[in-house]
Amino acid sequence: MTVALRFLGVPSILYNQQAQSLPSKAVALLGYLAATIQPQRREHLLALLWAESSDEAARKNLRNTLWTIRRSLGGEIILADEDRLRLHPDCAVDLWQLRSLAEGLVSPTVERLLQLAQGPLLDGVMLPDAPDFDLWLVTEREQVHLTTMRLFQTAISNYQKQQQWVHVLTLARAALRFDPLSESLYQAIIEAHWRQGERAEALRQYEMLANTLQRELGIDPLPETQMLRQRILQTNQLMSTNNASEPAKPVVTAPIAEPKPLLKPIKRAAPRAAPFVGRQYEQLLLNQALMRSNERGLQVVLITGEIGVGKSRLWQEWAQQLPADSTMLAMHCLESTQSLPFAPLTELFGQRICLSRLFSGDSAVDPMWLAEVARLLPQLRGHIPNLPEPPVLPADEERRRMFEAFAQCLRAVMTNHLVIGIDDLHWADQATAEWLDYVVDRLHDLPIVLVVTYRSEEANARLQRLVVGWQRGSLVTRIDVPRLDLSEARELLGALGHPNPDDQTLLERSAGNPLFLLELCRTADPADVPPMLVDVLSARLARLPERAAQIVQAAAVLDPLFGYSILRETGGRSDEETLDGLDGLLSAAILKEHGDSYTFSHPLVATVVRNSLSRARRSFLHRRAAQALQHEYSDQRAIAGRLLLHYREAGEAKLAASYADQALEHALSLAAPNEAVAFGQQAVELDPTPERYCRLGDALEWNSEVPAAREVYHTALAQYQAQANWLRVVAVCTKLGRTYLVVGRPEVVIEWAERGLAIYHKHKIDDQLIEADLLLLLAISQRLAGYPLNVAYENIQAALEVATAQQNHSLIGRCQFELGNILAQRGEIKAAVETFALAIASTAATNEQYQIILGYNNAAYNATLIGDLVTAHSHIQAGLHLAERLALRVPLQYLYSTRGEIALAEKHWDEAEEWFERGISVAQANGNAAQVANYRANLGLVARGRGDLDQALVLMRTALSEVELLTAPFLQTQINIWLAEIWQERHDYLAANAALQRAQQAVTPEQGFLYQRVQQLQQQLGSMQPAMVHQRSI
Repeated sequence: MTVALRFLGVPSILYNQQAQSLPSKAVALLGYLAATIQPQRREHLLALLWAESSDEAARKNLRNTLWTIRRSLGGEIILADEDRLRLHPDCAVDLWQLRSLAEGLVSPTVERLLQLAQGPLLDGVMLPDAPDFDLWLVTEREQVHLTTMRLFQTAISNYQKQQQWVHVLTLARAALRFDPLSESLYQAIIEAHWRQGERAEALRQYEMLANTLQRELGIDPLPETQMLRQRILQTNQLMSTNNASEPAKPVVTAPIAEPKPLLKPIKRAAPRAAPFVGRQYEQLLLNQALMRSNERGLQVVLITGEIGVGKSRLWQEWAQQLPADSTMLAMHCLESTQSLPFAPLTELFGQRICLSRLFSGDSAVDPMWLAEVARLLPQLRGHIPNLPEPPVLPADEERRRMFEAFAQCLRAVMTNHLVIGIDDLHWADQATAEWLDYVVDRLHDLPIVLVVTYRSEEANARLQRLVVGWQRGSLVTRIDVPRLDLSEARELLGALGHPNPDDQTLLERSAGNPLFLLELCRTADPADVPPMLVDVLSARLARLPERAAQIVQAAAVLDPLFGYSILRETGGRSDEETLDGLDGLLSAAILKEHGDSYTFSHPLVATVVRNSLSRARRSFLHRRAAQALQHEYSDQRAIAGRLLLHYREAGEAKLAASYADQALEHALSLAAPNEAVAFGQQAVELDPTPERYCRLGDALEWNSEVPAAREVYHTALAQYQAQANWLRVVAVCTKLGRTYLVVGRPEVVIEWAERGLAIYHKHKIDDQLIEADLLLLLAISQRLAGYPLNVAYENIQAALEVATAQQNHSLIGRCQFELGNILAQRGEIKAAVETFALAIASTAATNEQYQIILGYNNAAYNATLIGDLVTAHSHIQAGLHLAERLALRVPLQYLYSTRGEIALAEKHWDEAEEWFERGISVAQANGNAAQVANYRANLGLVARGRGDLDQALVLMRTALSEVELLTAPFLQTQINIWLAEIWQERHDYLAANAALQRAQQAVTPEQGFLYQRVQQLQQQLGSMQPAMVHQRSI
């Protein structure tokens, strides 16, 4: 089981670590089952979630909801024990984990509590049409809230006993989000600050509490809290240790009212328009590094990731949540200052906190060290004029003293923790890098965290040695910031106010990079690359070695995936040149290896490269790419789509269209009808011929786009007529006729079949298979339209003779299939099942999977009629499996019906209803009115099986009114028979007889199956004649 359900806070549903989007009712159902734990009766769930719906509608809603959940999270997510439902015990449910903590089964660590306590139960879930659920949710939320607060209080108390004041602060602050007026939490925060020597902050927290209580409740803090404040005021003893190595000597300063800034202080960036999304795991790693620094001393966190992924944003957001007693400093290394020693340190020590604590009259730094600092910051002497002159020493010794001076400044500026954020360390000058290495060693015993961001592909040898040295000391936590996953990218899109958070174009083009997604959102044309991204990526490409720059053009044309030999041939370079260029692209992380192939690290990089090429060069490279692929692959069907693209971009329209044809056929062989349609559309755009329109129509028909298929068949028909190609005109008439079969319009099929036969004979076409195909189509439509069965049978036999003579297994199978249908209507059901099996076997030698599926369906249906449910199940499962594997949606309208009728025969009413409800949606989507009426009648049989004869009559009458507008005499007769049976069960013999008479008028003896049932009903009602006379007299 790979399902993770998070109901504490805003619900999050994960399947195989991928976020799933479910309707509110589905989330509510999962949350209720998780909270109650015990199996819940279906009737109770119906009353809880669909109280305002009718019983039938509520049951349908529950079934649909369960189907939605199982489709998204796997079939075993919800277990059914008779009429009770429960969650699978292997699910990872945060609510269950919280209870394990509460029951003492697991210790409530800081990380675990913070991970679980994300907010109220099912935050944001509201069901206005389910008042009982809302009432339950209010009560349950309060219980979960109390449990959470008890856990916080217990953990805080334990850490107070252990004098783990950092943990106390972290948990108390987190708990305040749930209970902002809790005085006990404020007491814990005040004491923790005091115990750590932060007397001023402790008193400030007290004032915040007093102001909050007075404003919100009009009361003063409790006596215990006031006593705690008095204890703090009465003592000046700081309980934290001071690690300064030497006492500071007094320094005479110039008389100034307020120290002027030596350097321009760092300004906070304006609030970003883009929200901060995800990164919980990465922030947890940062928190762990902070806690380790308290126990083990200095820690280094290395944050890597591609440009724009949010490395700096990660630590900046994390820093906003640091304890108030922490000191935060930041510096940024720039490409333009790589040759200036210590350039980033001027930024580091120019921050307000350093100006106020270090370089003023009460500085804690020894003047000896301030004098060394003044070498780099000469302005310092303007504010502290009596600094001694630093001694003249050898260069190495001066450098070491400078390192120590700045290290002393860090020691003096820190309070409880010191966090230093260093961005883009790959651009650090040598002196800054060496100073950082010195700090890591010199201040190793202090609670300092160095948070370093850099791009590994741009790290020079010096930086790599530095990182390796830190790793040897077990000081390093590595965080490789990944791109946003799909759910996080959607969340960011939604937070940005994008009208469509599921915009696939944006999601695919950004590939989860937050900066790219943000900039793409701001672009008017989603197909454009924003200028800012073009500048960023172009600057990166400009730093490539010359050979790499040449090879990247060929790679961009071959994007998204390519091998070495094709890259070399497309680029036109030697092996040595190609390998050098490839190495440069891999080192710069422009490309990445993917098995034996290569791909761009981000798709927009390839786009920027392609857009920079002239039209002539782009065409030239695409032509060479196509030739390289042809040399590489002997079987070109698998790469036909790629050849289509390259020849199209090279301006070779006819050649591209020929590969589009191959790509279409290959896509259909892989059961990819959507892709086949796309290739077909490109083919007719590149070189519109009637043959291509026919192939496109076939693909559209496979993809259930019947009206669109019909339209392109008409285009092909007009072109063939203009060419006087009468053989192909007849073939297209057959195709057009078949499009009306799947929507239940046999009368229109007859028109197309007869039209095709008339053209065949008028122009004396000599192609017996074409004629046989038309005869079979005519026979099928005649049977469906209610013609005498012997008329249809004669046409089938004529077609079968031709098919047998020419050993055309496709036509043989289709003729056998239709013979099975005639046998079934005659009442020879067992023979029909055997004939359908023969049809399946004949068609198996061809590639006509659609026809095989129909064979399985009809064999299953007729096996059900004779009570052979084992055979019925075998056939229907085979048909469903084949349709799903091939992505064929049209036959589902028949398969779902038969599957439901098998469930009817087994008296599994709920299961039958579920299949019929699914099937009616497919039939409606296909525009098959006859099949919709059939489903409606079958739902009436479900109601009849449950004993709800009133609902059965409503559904049957509706189905009859629908089918009376169509040409479907067999179905109309069947519905009248069912109506007669239902009226008979209601003892309304007059109505039963009326329905039976309608059936009698339509049925003939050759329709053995229906005729026999009419005769049986006639005898039953005849025996009840006295009761009918009594009804009339009344």
